[in-house]
Amino acid sequence: MPVEKIIAQIDWGRFIREIVGVTIPVFWIPAHTITFLLPGQYRVLFAASLSIVLGLILSLAKMRNLKSSNIKQ
Repeated sequence: MPVEKIIAQIDWGRFIREIVGVTIPVFWIPAHTITFLLPGQYRVLFAASLSIVLGLILSLAKMRNLKSSNIKQ
């Protein structure tokens, strides 16, 4: 699939509203603040844990979207 088609299919309003407007200030800024307050030897471990949390958040959001789209059909 060409990149142009992918970009055309993105819901930019939802992206700005949910990702930029909510995820960054509510999750990523506090998470990275905590990361850089930790001693150096714990930062990598905590950052890796954040990537696992992100994966869980994305998978739960996907499951929620699939469930709501099945209900609408």
